[in-house]
Amino acid sequence: MHQLLPASLRRRRPGRIRPRLDGLLDALAELGDPQLDFPSILIVGTNGKGSTAAMVEAILAAHGLTVGLYTSPHLVRVEERIRIGGEPISSDRLETTLQTLEKFDDLTFFETVTAAAMLSFGASRVDGVVLEAGMGGRWDATRVARSAIAGLTNVGSDHSGWLGELLSERAADKGAALMAADRRVIGADVSPELVTHLGPGPFQSANELVTVEQVDRSVVRLAWDDEYVEAAMPFLGEHQLANLQLAVALARVAVSEGWTESLRPEAVADGLERVRWPGRLTTHRIADRRVLLDCAHNAEGAAALARHLEHRPILYHLLFSCLDDKPVERMAEELRPQVGNIVVFRLDDDRAMSLERLTAAFPEAGVAPSMIEGLRALPDPVVAAGSIRVVGGLLALAEEEVTE
Repeated sequence: MHQLLPASLRRRRPGRIRPRLDGLLDALAELGDPQLDFPSILIVGTNGKGSTAAMVEAILAAHGLTVGLYTSPHLVRVEERIRIGGEPISSDRLETTLQTLEKFDDLTFFETVTAAAMLSFGASRVDGVVLEAGMGGRWDATRVARSAIAGLTNVGSDHSGWLGELLSERAADKGAALMAADRRVIGADVSPELVTHLGPGPFQSANELVTVEQVDRSVVRLAWDDEYVEAAMPFLGEHQLANLQLAVALARVAVSEGWTESLRPEAVADGLERVRWPGRLTTHRIADRRVLLDCAHNAEGAAALARHLEHRPILYHLLFSCLDDKPVERMAEELRPQVGNIVVFRLDDDRAMSLERLTAAFPEAGVAPSMIEGLRALPDPVVAAGSIRVVGGLLALAEEEVTE
């Protein structure tokens, strides 16, 4: 999807990683340190960061705040990464901001987009910003905002080549981002044993701040202090309960830090009713087909998708591809028992996994020359997963989102 990027970003070599922050900090200092013009919440973790960030944004916006949201990666267009007041930044405004950054030749792709986000949020005089960390924590570009509030969704196995093969190493990396914040909240997926690797604390558990109870498949009961509300569950999947709990907990901390006067039950419910986050167990009409899309792109994501499919009353057929650094064997082990027919294809990407390895992991699978041919080869209903690029490619063709 690099062809959809502005030329000024394509030359930044998407995928390049630099484990230090001095270059970005120097550039922002020259531009007046716009990242310090607003309070912010930083969300780190392996999975669920984007869903959590979107819910925090929606809850705070429902309280009358103008909120900036910075997420990654994008699904279809890079403008999705920077939202102000619930809307993606315009292409023209992004291009103008990127021109301001042209002179900083050594910034990476992610550093450049992060700097563009900080400039845009500062110029818009937002009331606050919700930031989704990228791959890690210790050296993540989002750290430059010096967020006073930070939350951790979970720590999984993804990006172990960069963050460490041991769970304790990956936890320590993400914990470094938490420790830079004054207020730190950890989600329900963080075990007491794992907390010992995050750093010296103190940490608050989301359970201490908010309780969540599932009333039925589509309704949850949330309670904090002496308040409670029954609200629509914004996303499918049991794993989203932990993300929801963390999101409301972070909103409650934002209230205590002065973002707004109180966390109002009716505003929480309104925000959750309005939030949208495509590609996370959402169904779309694509090429006149109903397709369930999920950004499951690692072992834990595949396991969460498999649990969801296991409890569905219909059997889905799987369209799958992934990048070459993903544990496709573990992903296949989770997904194969829960689906019918399977078709794999090779992504149009320099980092795409080979068909040889894909078919070894899914020996019963058919092979398609392209994503759309793979979709056509499967009977209804279809679930597409394995990579954010799979979801993004199909969303670019989507006609509308429909009820599952």
